[in-house]
Amino acid sequence: MADQVEKLNPSKLGTKQYWDEFYALEQQNFDENSDDEGEVWFADADAEDKIIDFIIDHTASAEENLNDDLPFSRISTSAIDLGTGNGHLLFRLRSEAGFMGNLCGIDYSETSVAFARRLLAKKTEEQQLDNLENNMTFEHVDFLKFPEDKENESWDLVLDKGTLDAIALNGDIIRDDMRGVDLFPTIVRDRLVRVGGIILITSCNFTEEELVKLFNIEGLKVWKTIKYRVYEFGGVKGQSISSVAFRRTK
Repeated sequence: MADQVEKLNPSKLGTKQYWDEFYALEQQNFDENSDDEGEVWFADADAEDKIIDFIIDHTASAEENLNDDLPFSRISTSAIDLGTGNGHLLFRLRSEAGFMGNLCGIDYSETSVAFARRLLAKKTEEQQLDNLENNMTFEHVDFLKFPEDKENESWDLVLDKGTLDAIALNGDIIRDDMRGVDLFPTIVRDRLVRVGGIILITSCNFTEEELVKLFNIEGLKVWKTIKYRVYEFGGVKGQSISSVAFRRTK
């Protein structure tokens, strides 16, 4: 069982209504200016750049052999992005990291998914994705509420950039007296990531230590971390962003 971490106070950022309205506005801005492709989360900390660099550094090119540091090949790795928003992270995996396998972004906000699909259509038309749109999809899914009879997915790489943060800001009970943040690690382990696969979590609300505690469940172990700029205030040092990669061992 995961170790307990301090609960966050509920916020509107943890509500579906907030994100539906947010991405409705993003689509409106896109209608007015097609170069406006929406928010890039944690851009001020260069988090997405570091995530992309980390993934490139720890996946193999066609010429490299697989090993513990390079567990997957970029030409075949499958990846799912939880709470994909506008899909920006997946687009970069395809265009910059050279991921050729199946890529899927899921979100519980219908407006988010609609916006990501519009951006996919634009990038396909402008030939920014090398005509590989057929294995990049965006789906409306609330993975915290998967029905028990739903067939499990099996992904090499599970990505989360800020979605756990939003889930932790919602105090609603999902089932068995547990909130979404409590269910998150086991659902991802059991329903999304394959054995040997990697879960890469990036958070601005949880420290590296807290993420390790939260994902301290059977079958997951810390694999690697991403280091960010360290700030010091009042003699205390810390990072504004934390990224921890966990590997499913069984």
